[in-house]
Amino acid sequence: MFSEKEDFKNEISLSAEKITRILGWIVFCLVTFHIVLQAFHYFVSELPWLLREIFDVDEEESFSTWFSAIILFGASFLLFLIARDSMCKKEKFSKHWYGLAIGFGILSMDEVVGMHETFNTITEVAWTVPFAYLAIAIFAIYWKFLIHLPTEAKRNFLIAGAVFLSGGLLVEHFADYYVDIYEMDNFGYQLLTAFEETLEMVGVILLIRALLQYISSEKPESFRFNVRPK
Repeated sequence: MFSEKEDFKNEISLSAEKITRILGWIVFCLVTFHIVLQAFHYFVSELPWLLREIFDVDEEESFSTWFSAIILFGASFLLFLIARDSMCKKEKFSKHWYGLAIGFGILSMDEVVGMHETFNTITEVAWTVPFAYLAIAIFAIYWKFLIHLPTEAKRNFLIAGAVFLSGGLLVEHFADYYVDIYEMDNFGYQLLTAFEETLEMVGVILLIRALLQYISSEKPESFRFNVRPK
């Protein structure tokens, strides 16, 4: 058993807004490095591929991919904590929380493994097409779950999802058409990938913010760490 003083020392205080700002600045730096290096490469002087690769937001072996995998895993972890608490309390939609936790865990793994890129190598259909239908199906399955959520959480989740999907599906699908016409080795494509990855990362950060705010407002007594909305 811990004393009250020891409990206080072991309590972690998290600020949803502060975490959002920190993660947002990391995204800004990553995307800025990508654009500056690509502009220098195409308009000033060619740069070594390995230097471009580690700062390229569209490459698997890069800082951006590592960061994306981390924040996706972070969202998955928060969803799992909420799901576990919901299951312990025998709440109605605990399985839906677990489903989201597993889904974001898979997305985190995909950032490193590149399963959706592999899909494009075995079929002529762009992976964005079947995944768009999958997103619609998931939205239909989770409709009652969304309706059940508090108004603020519902709005925040929908905004985060819209931002993430607009990058992961819409912009990437447009990028496929761009590549068919202009190919990939040009600055325009690099700007498109920067826009796409920015939307995806910002969408995940908005989700993390929404989850922390949800914990703060709906489940403050269920967690050892103290989550503050600001």
